[in-house]
Amino acid sequence: MRYVLIAGLVLSISLLAVGFWLYQRPLPAIRAEVIIPVQKTSEAIKLPWPSYGQAALGAVGFGVLERNNSSKPVPIASIAKVITALAVLKEKPLQNGQQGPLITITEADVQLYRDYLAKDGSVLPVSAGQQITQYQALQAMLLPSANNIADTTVVWAFGSVDKFIDFANQFVKSLGLKQTQVADASGFSPKTVSTAEDLVFLGEAILKDPVLSNIINQSEANFPGVGTIRNVNWLLGTDGILGIKTGNTDEAGGCYLFGAKRTITGQNVTVIGAILGAPTRDIAMGDSRSLIQSADNGFEIVTAVKANQSVARYNLPWGGSLEAVAVNEMKLLNWKGKNVVLDTNLSDIQAPKTQNFSVGSIKSVSGGSKSVPVVLKQSVIAPSWTWRIFR
Repeated sequence: MRYVLIAGLVLSISLLAVGFWLYQRPLPAIRAEVIIPVQKTSEAIKLPWPSYGQAALGAVGFGVLERNNSSKPVPIASIAKVITALAVLKEKPLQNGQQGPLITITEADVQLYRDYLAKDGSVLPVSAGQQITQYQALQAMLLPSANNIADTTVVWAFGSVDKFIDFANQFVKSLGLKQTQVADASGFSPKTVSTAEDLVFLGEAILKDPVLSNIINQSEANFPGVGTIRNVNWLLGTDGILGIKTGNTDEAGGCYLFGAKRTITGQNVTVIGAILGAPTRDIAMGDSRSLIQSADNGFEIVTAVKANQSVARYNLPWGGSLEAVAVNEMKLLNWKGKNVVLDTNLSDIQAPKTQNFSVGSIKSVSGGSKSVPVVLKQSVIAPSWTWRIFR
């Protein structure tokens, strides 16, 4: 009898020890099951696309909004100089307000001038020994669109045009330009190609650069040995146009990459568009105004998330669930016909947690950078001791 009692005691103690060990195991983390709210938007507007070539329209923070016949890469003429300018600043950075190093014009640079002049390309006259600053070279590329200065600048920055081409083709990929191929610095070559859709992203890239965004908005500048040089973008300042880059060659036709500041439903929006393959450069530029003005009617304010709206659910392993809700309302400027794109950054939780415990945020992917905190709608109660032992 005594041995039976001892055995029973040992068994009881063992069971208690095992039960205590099982009870003490950490509770599992509970992962959020995201419930992204879907909001209805108005029907998309019809934009006045040109009857020729291809075109695309986008906006800063929105990407490409609409496109028309923009799937095939085509020559882009002097719009290529936007790539050249960005690549040069990647290799030889400048701070806003700096002139940068001096570039000394050589006999080879003078020959570049003669060669482009003979081909009826846009040029600025230069002479051997003449010195220009890096900033002045960028102005010469982007305002009067001097082909010879584009070549001169990349030889100075990269050592040769071929080395620039290798760099530029990798560089455009880093900008997200998937259908762009660079064959020269000036865009005079018809082998330098892109699509209107790609060029919207290129336009956004130059607008983000403080040095170049300042240059493209200049109506004129001073160039050593020449005097006043003028921006060929005659639309600069009208319809909010910031001016990015024009282009025109026999193979490319008229081309125009543009940016324009607009105030839509009380919010500032920078529209970016590209028109390629126009009969002339002036026709491409003129048709851009219809696209810019029509874009004003393409946006609307939508309530992307309502206050106290459920955006996630936590399913408890021991049964039941609880919701996570947005603390505040989120209103966004949205392009009609496009779904509002949202994303969440929500953490796992462990019991216990109180009501209104912060679990992260829900944010907008397009339409501006907005974020709303997310909290637990109910408290998370720890599971029973029986679940903790026998789970």
